[in-house]
Amino acid sequence: MNENNIPSGFDREQLQKFIQRDEPTLTSQEKQAMWANIDRRTTHQIRSRRTIWYAAASILLLIITVGTLVYAPFTNNPYERLSAIVNVDTLSSVRLYIEDQEIELGEQAEIHCLAATNQIEIRTPGTSFKLSAPQQKETFLQVAVPAGQRTQVVLADHSTIILKAQSKLIFPLKFEGKQRKVSLEGEAYMQIAHDKSRPFSTLTKTMEVCVLGTEFLISAYPGDKEQSVVLVSGRVKIQPNEGESVFMLPNQKYAYNKQTRSHTLQSDVNTASFIGWKEDVLSIENETLSNVLKQIEERHNVVLNYNWNDLNEIRINGKLDMSVSLNEILENLTKIAPIDIKKEERRISIISNQKTK
Repeated sequence: MNENNIPSGFDREQLQKFIQRDEPTLTSQEKQAMWANIDRRTTHQIRSRRTIWYAAASILLLIITVGTLVYAPFTNNPYERLSAIVNVDTLSSVRLYIEDQEIELGEQAEIHCLAATNQIEIRTPGTSFKLSAPQQKETFLQVAVPAGQRTQVVLADHSTIILKAQSKLIFPLKFEGKQRKVSLEGEAYMQIAHDKSRPFSTLTKTMEVCVLGTEFLISAYPGDKEQSVVLVSGRVKIQPNEGESVFMLPNQKYAYNKQTRSHTLQSDVNTASFIGWKEDVLSIENETLSNVLKQIEERHNVVLNYNWNDLNEIRINGKLDMSVSLNEILENLTKIAPIDIKKEERRISIISNQKTK
């Protein structure tokens, strides 16, 4: 082969070192026959590899499909499945999910589980209606509450749960078996009907709270580093995902820190300061002003303008009626806190006047 016989598509400079000056050359007919033979063998190899690859991919797809069909019924956790359906931060109204069916609810809606008739009753001020659940062995429901709202759920055993803003509760329409179980993300006040033969368990990301019949508050927002339980009455057993179980008595607060994986148990707490929100009352007991403003923002789904570091140094006491307008709440706040309110178009600024007093 000489440099004039290099086929097109090959790098002439790379092949130059292999060319000898007086090397014999092939005729045009011989070169065509040689390249046709090379092309035929190369194409056959590519097709063979493609066939093997397609066969392997088909077998792998079949294995995955069969594996999904075989294992899906055993890994289909209804609490995890329903929780993944909705992000409360994207909602503007309360939503009820009956399995995968979504229903938008108005403010002040109450949800009642009617296990005897396999129905869910929705009660709002002045009206009510009933929904039929699917005819299946076990139906799971989910209630999702957006910022600035709350709702009430009455379970099949007549337990009452009040959900705070940005919370999700997943529960069965009927309690089957020897245990009552619900799942919570967010905060809820629970009044659990007593049933000695069937304990009641509330699951969060970090712990399980077990009771027979009692009143307590759970705060378990996924983004918070701390999750807590405040016991109003009765007795509670807490089993964290890591560590030993803890038994609580009334007026105690249990707190679990997800970062340090440690817990604290505080006695003689003022439970009213934790559960007042369910009655639209904010009880303030030696609370930082910045934390109070944060709760006001959450209740009315607004963003206030203030210096967090300055107001975090101020602690206040008192009560605020959260059922009134935002302007009235802030006006009442000035009576128990050393602040001034400055209102501009679409902007409310809160300024400390502590130094001037």
